[in-house]
Amino acid sequence: MNIAVIYGGTSCERDVSVITGIQAMGMLDTFKYDIFPVLISEDGDMLMPKNAGKIRTYIGEKVVGTPVHFEGEHLVFRRGMRHERVHIDCALLCTHGGMGENGALQGFLEMCRIPYTSPGVEPSAICMNKITAKSIFLGLGINVLDGAKVQKGGGKQAAEYAAEVGYPVIVKPAGQGSSIGIDMAKDKEQLMQALDMAFEFDDTVLVEKALTDFKEINCACVRSRGEVIVSSPERPICWREFLTFEDKYLSNGKGKMSASAREFPAILPKDAEEYVKSSAARVYAELDMKGVVRFDFLMDNASGKVYLNEANTIPGSLASYLFTDKGIDGNRLMDIMIEEAVTAKGEKRRIYSSKVLEAYGAGSANACKIAGGHI
Repeated sequence: MNIAVIYGGTSCERDVSVITGIQAMGMLDTFKYDIFPVLISEDGDMLMPKNAGKIRTYIGEKVVGTPVHFEGEHLVFRRGMRHERVHIDCALLCTHGGMGENGALQGFLEMCRIPYTSPGVEPSAICMNKITAKSIFLGLGINVLDGAKVQKGGGKQAAEYAAEVGYPVIVKPAGQGSSIGIDMAKDKEQLMQALDMAFEFDDTVLVEKALTDFKEINCACVRSRGEVIVSSPERPICWREFLTFEDKYLSNGKGKMSASAREFPAILPKDAEEYVKSSAARVYAELDMKGVVRFDFLMDNASGKVYLNEANTIPGSLASYLFTDKGIDGNRLMDIMIEEAVTAKGEKRRIYSSKVLEAYGAGSANACKIAGGHI
């Protein structure tokens, strides 16, 4: 089976995606799969890197590799003096943020008729936008923190909202991940500074009432043969008021890209654990997701109330570390994701044929005249 591992991209999370791509290639069983690494460069081109599985390949000004592109279900590249066309059975998506996670890449692969391992176009687009996702979660009856949508130039609106709900507030670009552009504001001056930074990454931001004493809890879901498997929750451990990009990825290599700096399984009250797992499973099922999706929650330590913060449709490391206590290692998780993607493509839907063109052509002497013109 030919697997295209797609990673990199044009978003701010490109480097994290490269790490996930390398990890995913290492978890694939090379006796089962022929691996074709497809790196999306910072300018949107695709290439097959030389020494794709080594991190040093991606450090420096330019990655050396062979240009590739998709033609329908085939990956096309030059080998020596001739072009090769390889049929791709499944695309393993490791693209974080931007067009790699917001449904754009998913739509392209659907047009190519290539199965892929992430949720589809619609749930990907919904979950990539923090404001849209919050409204969907709320509609499903799941707890979310109070928040306000603020457009660029809406500093007055943001200040009025913050004064109403009380400081501190969190300011987040609507369409970014990995805590990029996020900051906490404890007064109006800090709020204006946080807005300025957030608007550098997005024209729309979410201003949200911040918890001051809380735990972050993560839980992932994956679909296998029709069953939604829910992971045990984890609790990232950090002294900061919220996890920054540096906490997640640059703290001596620790954070969500590894099994370090976390409590797993998380030690939680039974009702909180059940709420996390049932909420994650409900969103996953209601949005008809596939692949691994990591759901991030916040628990208010004072009240014990749990809030769904966001859903990551292509999480770092593909959240492989969250399923280990269920006997699912990284190798098995890759198998599950690929099997589900290929099976989903194989479920054929009936195509309706309207016969409009035949009727129009047979019944009109002026079939080629459209709006007074000619074809």
